[in-house]
Amino acid sequence: MKPNYEIIDGRCVIPYGVKMIIYKEFESSYDLREVVIPASVTIICADAFSDCLSLGEVALPDSITSIGNEAFSDCPLKSVKFPKRLLRIGSGAFAGCELESVELPENVLRIEEGAFSGCAWLKDISVDEKNPAFRSVSNTCLTKDGKTVVFGCKNSFIPSGARHIGTRAFEGCWDLESITIPEGVVSIGDRAFSGCRNLRRIKLPKSLKTIGREAFRYCEKLIQPEIHAGVEMGEDAFFFPKDWDNNELPF
Repeated sequence: MKPNYEIIDGRCVIPYGVKMIIYKEFESSYDLREVVIPASVTIICADAFSDCLSLGEVALPDSITSIGNEAFSDCPLKSVKFPKRLLRIGSGAFAGCELESVELPENVLRIEEGAFSGCAWLKDISVDEKNPAFRSVSNTCLTKDGKTVVFGCKNSFIPSGARHIGTRAFEGCWDLESITIPEGVVSIGDRAFSGCRNLRRIKLPKSLKTIGREAFRYCEKLIQPEIHAGVEMGEDAFFFPKDWDNNELPF
């Protein structure tokens, strides 16, 4: 039986003993400002709190191991302390939030595509040094081997040794104005820089072989970069519709 939680004066207290916050449980609860999650909860399912437009902060207990796809998407969260036992952050889990920093604990093993896309004000990224799957360099989250950029922010510097810019890695990073892709990078993933509305300059390396689908879509200020011969480009890699409303982003 689906639990029935009561929101009183913008606050909801989930009783101890609940182990999972189910799919779309609080979706579009516009009056929800605060939620108390007990230490019995281990899983937050997909869209559990998506579009809770008044939810400005949330305390996540260390018991949580998985945060589902778009679980907190489009919530005005300004900060989140990630649980120590957290193993997985789903696709778009914090997309469109107002996070300024992300500090990932040592146990996170999976960060799915676009987990932090559209976090326009994100400026600091760090990963616990003991994390076996990921590491951070110059406000950039990379796989532990340093070959793939998982996600970045406006202050990211992509280090040498990187080979791939991951899918949706910088999507919706509004304040990103310029970035250099270092030599050695061979691929830029789908929608990697989509919606970077203030991105003006990007330097592409001679080593680049593929630019993914919609990689630079909605980058209205981007000066067309020099693209070396032989680079394979996905559909609408630089697409920008003429009738698109400058004030509306697609996420």
